[in-house]
Amino acid sequence: MRKIAAAGAGSLLLLGAGAGVASAETQEEATARAKLECAEGYLCVWDDFNYTGQRTDFFECSDLPIDLRYTLGSFMNRQYAGTVAHFYGPAGEHQYSSTAPEDSPNDKGFETWEVDPC
Repeated sequence: MRKIAAAGAGSLLLLGAGAGVASAETQEEATARAKLECAEGYLCVWDDFNYTGQRTDFFECSDLPIDLRYTLGSFMNRQYAGTVAHFYGPAGEHQYSSTAPEDSPNDKGFETWEVDPC
């Protein structure tokens, strides 16, 4: 029982420390970090602003939009130049198209739930 409590407390401490570091980043630092995390040729989406939180990387095209399992907070489109990714809302409505290369540290004002990488 004590080990579980200690592990839980340590996890909370690490999460708090990580959140503090991310919030202290400038926009330029966040973008530079995200470029290191998101490999060239990929579309990477995060569930929080400034390329933080859970990240999902897409490399292959899909016949249908892919459910993100969370709401998009930011994205980096590092696919090959000219590749277009499409973003869709909760009712499946098209919201935004991103032509590579493009990055956005925010959700562009949309509530995005699905993505078609290319």
